[in-house]
Amino acid sequence: MRSLAQQLHHRYSPRRFCAMVRILNEHASLHDGLFESNVYGRPYVSFGGLVLSQAERTELADLTNIFNDIYTTAMAAIVRESSATLRSLGWPENLEHTLRREPLNRFLTPLGRFDFALDTAGVWRLMEFNSDTPSGAQEVTQVEERQFRYLHRIDARVERLNPAIETSMRQALVDEALFAPQPENVPPSEGPSLLPRVGFLVQGRHLTDLAQVTYYAGILKKAGLETIVSDISNFNLLGGQIYLLGQPVDAIYRLFPVENLSVEPIFAAFLQSTLNGWLKSLNNLRGFFAQSKAIMAWIWQNRENPVFTGREQAVIARHLPETYLVETLPEDFDYSSYIVKEFYGREGSEVYNGADLSQEGWLQCREWRTFVAQKRIDIAPVEHLLPDEEWQKVLLVEAFPCVGSYIMGGKWAGCYTRIGGRITDSFAQFIPTLTETE
Repeated sequence: MRSLAQQLHHRYSPRRFCAMVRILNEHASLHDGLFESNVYGRPYVSFGGLVLSQAERTELADLTNIFNDIYTTAMAAIVRESSATLRSLGWPENLEHTLRREPLNRFLTPLGRFDFALDTAGVWRLMEFNSDTPSGAQEVTQVEERQFRYLHRIDARVERLNPAIETSMRQALVDEALFAPQPENVPPSEGPSLLPRVGFLVQGRHLTDLAQVTYYAGILKKAGLETIVSDISNFNLLGGQIYLLGQPVDAIYRLFPVENLSVEPIFAAFLQSTLNGWLKSLNNLRGFFAQSKAIMAWIWQNRENPVFTGREQAVIARHLPETYLVETLPEDFDYSSYIVKEFYGREGSEVYNGADLSQEGWLQCREWRTFVAQKRIDIAPVEHLLPDEEWQKVLLVEAFPCVGSYIMGGKWAGCYTRIGGRITDSFAQFIPTLTETE
């Protein structure tokens, strides 16, 4: 694994490099819908590239497919676990019935992202699974395609991981939308059915999320499906039918966290509609639960369980860092070499480096219960270029890539990399992921 930082540093003057970063971020904002292209005054879109060798790319793709099988198997087993086990994994009692009874989808998630880090020994290590509402759609299609034209001039030996990633996204969403829900004890319908009208539900004040679902809606229209994009305020139930913007919908994809939806008055109707098969939920509760870091702890605890194949057991042992529920660990546990993560923490929030965590903080996490302790990964750094605060000079720094490996429709489909500190947070930048030509 290498970056293009040195080649860009030699090719562009500081003034020219800073201008390119501005242009790329302005294009991302104006043409690609990444309205938050500057985060806390820093550019979100980086001008650069992370380059994987062909062997690294091949192994990452294989691991992504295997971990998808592992998680699919794990979730099938977990939903049959006792109520006490579900509570220990953080699943709320009031959603237990729905989790166990909701109609199965074709895929655990139509669009998911396994976040990996390459450690200093050259081993891919899984950090988390974004199974519910993964980001990066526009970045890895529109932004990367535009930037690749410049990067290929810098290094003609590199190519994109998956130039057809938009097609992979569209096909995954279409395949899931056309997979009719089959409620428990309800016989499957016979005869042809109409193409579903797909609704995309979002919190409209989050402009980048709104742009992402608008992008999804646009690519589904190319497949001949009718789509609607709506804020939660225009989400209603009438006569057992869910409406968005006053129009009935047959299927919904949320870019709206379930935990936020659960406090809305319409949530009960949403659950009832999915249980009855009146509404197809493209990213259902099982897919949401899979995102919890508690599932990683369950998989680690069951890494020798025959529910997993021999190859899957070997992959878990080598590529999944040791992960434990904090409540199962003793108070005097030596957590200094672990990262302590909240079950559903997002973008580095509620993530603590054990080396910096006080005993009081550790005990507080144990009291909260909804945390895991995961063995810290010694991530291999790469060089990275950043404009300085005045946008006059260029800083060549050491940074740590988090390589998000997509699973779309049950198959590996490409990567979305963010680069920043040892813990990926909201300050991390997007950087295109490339590979060496064969």
